[in-house]
Amino acid sequence: MGLKLVVVCPANAVTGGPEAMHQLVHTANRIKRGSAAILYWPFVPQTTPEPYQHYVCPKILRDQVPEDALVVLPEIWPEVAHTFKNRCALWWLSVDNFGSHGQRNLDRISLHLCQSEYAWQHVEQFGERMMLTDWVSVQPSVRARQPQVVVNPAKDAGLLRPFVESGRFQVAELRGMNSQEVSDVLHASKVYVDFGNHPGRDRLPREAALAGCLVLSTNLGAARQYSDMPLPDWYKFETLDEVLWKVTELLDRQVPSASQLAYQSWVSKNRSMFEWEVGFLLSVVE
Repeated sequence: MGLKLVVVCPANAVTGGPEAMHQLVHTANRIKRGSAAILYWPFVPQTTPEPYQHYVCPKILRDQVPEDALVVLPEIWPEVAHTFKNRCALWWLSVDNFGSHGQRNLDRISLHLCQSEYAWQHVEQFGERMMLTDWVSVQPSVRARQPQVVVNPAKDAGLLRPFVESGRFQVAELRGMNSQEVSDVLHASKVYVDFGNHPGRDRLPREAALAGCLVLSTNLGAARQYSDMPLPDWYKFETLDEVLWKVTELLDRQVPSASQLAYQSWVSKNRSMFEWEVGFLLSVVE
């Protein structure tokens, strides 16, 4: 089969998007050895970030890219496609971040890969599209669970600070932590509240669910799509008063609801769905 996918990834970036890119290369190589490689940008020799070194991600240099490989670019860099003769795909790991690097030219993009239903609907008018989601995992932890609420200060559509400053709850903010430390906090907490805009299927709500937290979220972006965050509307909020009383109720619950358990189960199945999607993508580019 040979090398069929070259995934262009920002070097030295440790966030949700770059992790998904490493997962794509890793999964493709599990399905078919030697089928995918990662190309770090800028196009000079780079070191794989430590958190991603457990993935099977062979590196490639710019002048080593076969002309028949599909080049996969993140949604922030569509115009990088003009530097390749290859067929290029744009992976919409978010919708709202498109154009954040000043790039909006889609002329050389022949395939749109959608990490979310939110993205699927957004790119409908742009041409050929295909679902390509991602998956999450959490490190094991043996922390005792406390009546604590977890928030991520990096994701805030405006209500996070008023919530924290209400003083109503014991709150842990995920700030400056590695994956094990995040896991420890999630396993030691009862509720995770996501205050973000959800430009795609965000990772932390899913990680929190796997760690046993009850999840609440804003009703924005991908969180509005049931297929991207399959929780009933009760678990989504729009105002500060709404999130305050819902958190109070969740902290009083003795057992998780069926809908929270179903969400946790859905998250645990993300990986097998992603493997199927990657296998289908490889079959298309063969």
